[in-house]
Amino acid sequence: MDTGQDDNQGVDQATEKNGLSVRAVSRALAVLRSFYQEGPTLTLTEVAGAAKLDKGTARRILLTLVQDGFAAFDAQSQKYSLGLEILKLAGAVPERRDLRQIASTILSRLAKSTGSTVFLSVYHDGSAVCLDQFHSDRSVEVRWWIVGGQLPMNCGAAPRVLLAYLPEAEVDRVLARGTTRLTPHTTTDPGELARELEEVRRRGWSVAIDDVIEGLAAIAMPLFEPDGRLIAAVSLTGLTPHIVRNGQPNFLEEMRDAVREISANLHSLSAPPLHRAARAQSAIGG
Repeated sequence: MDTGQDDNQGVDQATEKNGLSVRAVSRALAVLRSFYQEGPTLTLTEVAGAAKLDKGTARRILLTLVQDGFAAFDAQSQKYSLGLEILKLAGAVPERRDLRQIASTILSRLAKSTGSTVFLSVYHDGSAVCLDQFHSDRSVEVRWWIVGGQLPMNCGAAPRVLLAYLPEAEVDRVLARGTTRLTPHTTTDPGELARELEEVRRRGWSVAIDDVIEGLAAIAMPLFEPDGRLIAAVSLTGLTPHIVRNGQPNFLEEMRDAVREISANLHSLSAPPLHRAARAQSAIGG
């Protein structure tokens, strides 16, 4: 008996089901992404708009996420937020897990000693991604760059540090996508940005004033692998008069000490080649 038609029908049905499943997952991921694209707490309308879904579809996805602990709903404000299950997923990411664990105590201490908000960030697919953040009792509450959130590579001290130490071909690819203006002070001209990146490489740190949020400033430094490749950026932010005094960034020595301590803990079991280590050390002013 010829079963070819039945077999093909089964394959078609499986493909259709898989296609629907992929679309459902993509929609759920779009809903999750809306929280780091738009803000930590959102209404149904805001989630639907950010995820480019109709409200009925967004509502069904959110209800499922709430039931499974990946989202939470505040009945009083009628807003949704990410749930605690998301933190468990973030903690299971293997390639940067050790970095977060090692940096946590050091950067928490840096935040408290400087009265600033401190960030640990990495480069990923054209954006700067916040890997972790640390606050002090005196720091400005930051809602514009939550853990998992992204910043354009031309905006802020940490993104520009990351951009400055990427391979040249990757820098070209990032800039080919265009630049983003968050405030009137954001550098968007490619030529001017190239000069700023060269300055970052020369002195080993970046400073940004009013270019992400007016009234706030930030400074950032790179963190390297033993072979000289970029791992991450460490940055701190606060009110501009607190971060920049007399035209010069404050807390540079505190940041250098923190970066050196993280680097030493990360690489304590490996001895980098001398010329690579010298390159990494010189970039943080050692």
